[in-house]
Amino acid sequence: MKSVRNANDVLSKHLTGACPDGVLDVIGISHAPVVRALPTELDEVVIRQQFTDIVFELETGEILHLEFQSSRETTLYRFLAYDVALAERFGRKIRTIVLYTGDVHSGPDTLDIGSAIYRVENVFLNRLDGDGALDTVKRHLDFGDWTEQDRVRLAFAFHMHFEKRPRDEAFKEVLELTRKIPDTFEQNYVTALIMGLSGRNLTDAQKQLLKETMRMTDVVRELVQEVEQEALEKGFQKGRQEGREEGRKEVAIKLLAEGVNVDVIVKATGLSREQIEELRKQLH
Repeated sequence: MKSVRNANDVLSKHLTGACPDGVLDVIGISHAPVVRALPTELDEVVIRQQFTDIVFELETGEILHLEFQSSRETTLYRFLAYDVALAERFGRKIRTIVLYTGDVHSGPDTLDIGSAIYRVENVFLNRLDGDGALDTVKRHLDFGDWTEQDRVRLAFAFHMHFEKRPRDEAFKEVLELTRKIPDTFEQNYVTALIMGLSGRNLTDAQKQLLKETMRMTDVVRELVQEVEQEALEKGFQKGRQEGREEGRKEVAIKLLAEGVNVDVIVKATGLSREQIEELRKQLH
């Protein structure tokens, strides 16, 4: 999975179809079933372009305009200008939600310009219970009950409020939980959302960990497919199942050489820890 250019690319690609009605309730956005992403480039009369953050068409026919703010917005004139341009372009009602990240606890939601009153919905992610969100995801994964709501919990968790966990530990736990998602495609899905939503707020070390998570899910899948296919094509005399066994061992050896954690290799190959430790001896 290639790293995308910016948050807009990630969110437009991965939130489309990921948010049926009810899923975004966990972050305070109700009745927002996403249908498709819409272009955000708005040509002005003057020769320049404005760029909104994320724009979606909803099942209701409305346009959902999401703005991500890491600092307090003092006025709403900029958002009003975006929404007037959106309404003119698409001929729809506009619903604007300002998602505040970081240490922001208040922001204006109404602008009275005399001839019109403009309103937005504010969502302060730092008011949400991050400890509860991660505990819920962990419990669901332990019992095999992964839900679309869990996808949103993990994607937004880094911006939530934590009391039980230091923020650095919370981020590492988000990555650990992401790696435990049974489906590789879903792992990539969630990791891309985290990159899009939190990329601007992460340290260089955290970005590196996130990139390794994105790379690792693809590396494991591609190695498994490639080596198993090679083993099968060689036509091992012991049959197809044993050919796959040899393929998994080759994958494990390659991952051990890369310094991958044994638990990750167990999950990726299906081999036991004892088998992997025996293979480790072949590297020395």
